[in-house]
Amino acid sequence: MPAARTLSKAANGVIMAALLALGPVAAHGGPLADQAAEADKMAESGDVAGALVTVEGMKGTLWDQLPSLTFLTAIPVTERSAGYGLYNPREDTRYKQGEPIQLYAEPQGFGYGEGGEGIVKVGFYVDLQVMGQDGQELANMAGITQIDFAVRAKVREFAADVTYNFEGLGPGKYRLITTLRDKNSVKTGSFETEIEVTDEVWTAPAAKSGG
Repeated sequence: MPAARTLSKAANGVIMAALLALGPVAAHGGPLADQAAEADKMAESGDVAGALVTVEGMKGTLWDQLPSLTFLTAIPVTERSAGYGLYNPREDTRYKQGEPIQLYAEPQGFGYGEGGEGIVKVGFYVDLQVMGQDGQELANMAGITQIDFAVRAKVREFAADVTYNFEGLGPGKYRLITTLRDKNSVKTGSFETEIEVTDEVWTAPAAKSGG
């Protein structure tokens, strides 16, 4: 049946793309290689749903094996995100004095907590280290803020929003080292952001009046 064969080829392409995204681990034999072969067989036979479930299981296995938190994306943004992938990148990293610094990150490898009644918890402690242009440490603050979410499934697509409000940070270039400490595992991970503070002083926009 040509139509079914076309669907199988298309589905197989999707599955193989997913397998390639898992990296070289599955290519070295063992349980992951067996699962990859099984997913390929399912896709070839037309069982796309079953193949995707198998691939998701493989991703979960690799997720748990990550030794530390990693980040798909970690960038400055113009405002708090509306969710995973729903963010507006900032065009530059030049800030006025006192201007909030908003960051968006997509952590991977975190654990899950039990919230009861079908609730799954995802959470992090946030540490911040501020380095001057000469490499001198200017600040090192543990637990400067926290990120907490309660969800209904063990999601892996997670948006972490962090906002820093600095007082007294004068003009110059700085390196911000943000560290997330997973509340539900022993894993931690860090990312760096290069910023420049200008001579201008930031003024908060006036609150909009109701009408």
